[in-house]
Parts: sequence; C-alpha cells; structure tokens
Amino acid sequence: MDTKVWSEIIRDINAQLDLDACLKTSMEKVSDLLCVERGSLMLLDKENQELSIRAAKGLNENIIKKAKTKVGEGVSGWVAKNKEPLLIKDIARDKRFRRRSKGYHNNSLLSVPLVANNELLGVINVNNKASKETFQENDLDILKEMASHVSGAIDKSLKYEEIKRLSQLKLDFVATVSHELRSPLTSVKEAMNILLDGLTGEVDPNQKKFLTISKSNIDRVLRLIEELLDLSRLEAGKVDTERSFQDICVVAKEAYETMKIDADKRDVRLKLDLSHKKLEMWFDRDQIERVFTNLIGNAIKFTQNNGIVNIELEDLGKFVEVSVTDNGPGIAENDLNKVFNKFYTVSKAKSSGMKSTGLGLPITKEIVEAHRGRIWVNSRVGRGSKFSFTLPKDIRTER
Repeated sequence: MDTKVWSEIIRDINAQLDLDACLKTSMEKVSDLLCVERGSLMLLDKENQELSIRAAKGLNENIIKKAKTKVGEGVSGWVAKNKEPLLIKDIARDKRFRRRSKGYHNNSLLSVPLVANNELLGVINVNNKASKETFQENDLDILKEMASHVSGAIDKSLKYEEIKRLSQLKLDFVATVSHELRSPLTSVKEAMNILLDGLTGEVDPNQKKFLTISKSNIDRVLRLIEELLDLSRLEAGKVDTERSFQDICVVAKEAYETMKIDADKRDVRLKLDLSHKKLEMWFDRDQIERVFTNLIGNAIKFTQNNGIVNIELEDLGKFVEVSVTDNGPGIAENDLNKVFNKFYTVSKAKSSGMKSTGLGLPITKEIVEAHRGRIWVNSRVGRGSKFSFTLPKDIRTER
C-alpha cells in the first residue's frame, strides 16, 4: 500500500479524541481498506466480560443494539479470550463455531483482537468482501496492522473519556462544597455588616476592630471559594471561551488604568511600554484581562514602596509576548518551578505575612494554556521577577 495513503489513514484514526467518533472513523477506514460490505467493532465490558457492538458497517440497527457476546463464546468471544486473530475461509467446516445466518457471500471471515498495553479492549470483525472472494493471509496482515493502530487510538480515547469523567466529578464536588460554604458565610458577613453599621446598637472601637478582622477573613474565604470554583471549571474545560478579533493593546491599557490605583496606593510606579499602537488577534477579552490584572496585581503586591512595575507587549510574528517585570524581592530558585502550583505561596510572601489564596497564578496558567499559549517566570532573589506569557494571534492556525 502507498505509504502516504497509510499515513493518512493512521492520522485520521488518531485525530479523534471522542470515543464514538474514533470508533466510527476506525470502522470506516477498515471497511474501505479491505473493501468489505460488513463489519463490526466490539468493545469489552470488563465487569460483565461481554462484547457489544459500538460501530458497524452493513448491519441492521436492531442487531447492533441487541448483539452481546460473552468472552469465550462464538468467533468474537474466542478471539477475545485467546487474544489471537482468526482467518476462517469456511466457517461451516470449523467445529468450534456455529453456522451463521443468511446474507453472506461466502463462509469466509476475519476477526482480530484489539489490545493495548497487553489489555484487551475489544474485537474487530469483517465479512463479505465486495469482490465476493474469500479472505487471504494478506487481508489478515492488513487487518492486524490496522488493529494495532485502532487499539492505540481507542486506548487514548478511553483515557480521555475517563479524564473527562473524573474532571466532572471533581467539578461537581467543588461546586457542591462551594455552595454549602458560600451560603452560610454570606449570611454571617451580612450579620457583621449590620453590627458594624450600628443598626443593632452602638459598637465600641475594640468590638469594631474584631468585627472588621472577622469580616476581612470571611471575604478572603469567599474569594478563595470563588477562585477554587473558577479553577475547577477551567481545568474541566467548562468555561465558555468567547474569542473575537480585537486589539490586545486596548486590554493592556485598561488593565494598566485599573491597577494604577492600587499601585499609587502602595507608592509603586506602574509603567506601560507599548512599542506597537495596535496588535489585533483572536482571544477572549474577559479571560485575558484577568491574566493581566492577576500578573500586575501580584507584581504590585510584592514590590516595595517606590518600586517599579513595567508591562511590555512585543509582536513576535505569529505570537504576541506580554511581560510584567518588577524590582521586588524576587523568587528563590527552589520556588520557581512551584509558583504555578495550586495553593503554593512563595517563601518571601510567607515570611512577610502577605495574604494570598495561592490560586491566582494557577488560574492565570489555565487561561493562557486554554488559548494555546505559554507562561513562565524568570527571577533572582534581590533582583525582582519577570512573568511572561505568549499567545498565538490566531488560535485556529496553531496546532
């Protein structure tokens, strides 16, 4: 077979992450390659040790839905049990198996196990060559070769399905816990506001001090709950990304104006260096604005009075690179590879008593990577830090 054609077949099979799409494509390619009119791709139910049809060619829909084969029974069951391929030129003469129903050109068939990492995934069967000839050894060789690639693709799709299932379970758990925590905390916060406003009577300075501290801590926990839920949604791919063609320089300017208020309060000089007046590209405005404010906010927070935070945008052709640089205390080398980990707070922040949920940078990383970008940090203790990220101008052309 032509190498290019073979490569295209393998590419098409491996291009599908969705399990049903993978199985459908695999069955179509096998049928076309061997020129058969009938075939079935069966997957194993490990718990019941039973094979069921998940994709088929030339079979009645009712048969597809009802057909179940126990491991060890019939042709498919024998192949599944023994993990060995079968080429049968005349099933009527093979005492291991029963005669088949009508509708076949001849008694010839092929059946090959689908195995990945020495684990049985299912069986693929083909019948009825369009030429009405019996199957030969070269047909079996082709199906075995196809089965090895199909098995790998199915294994990848099954793992992807499991990851999706676990991600959804985690998201459901976090959402439930968040709801259960948020409602009572919000009620407590409202009660404290009533007390602080003096609606239930005069509050002395000492009482006001402790109520204010308590309210501040409740706000922090509520913020943590929201960020944890946001991160879970991002990790599970449940955040709707609405990309549009727009100018990222405009977003940078708006983030600069928003964060300049915080910078001025801390006597930090915030600078925006735009060498390009306009950089139009595809991105989700709200999400990328959050990336800007997270990185700028962190830089301001970790920069001492009279420090400098600089924002830069650079056109790299197919990509745009954004950098946020500060001249703060810097990050220790043993912290550098952990700054994007959930709930991780760098050593300097711990020692200075700075409060952080430890979720801002993980959220930032998830957003950048969802745009098929990359984010990293360069830093030295006493020399400040530089957080940089790149985004493709057109995500549709970046694979």
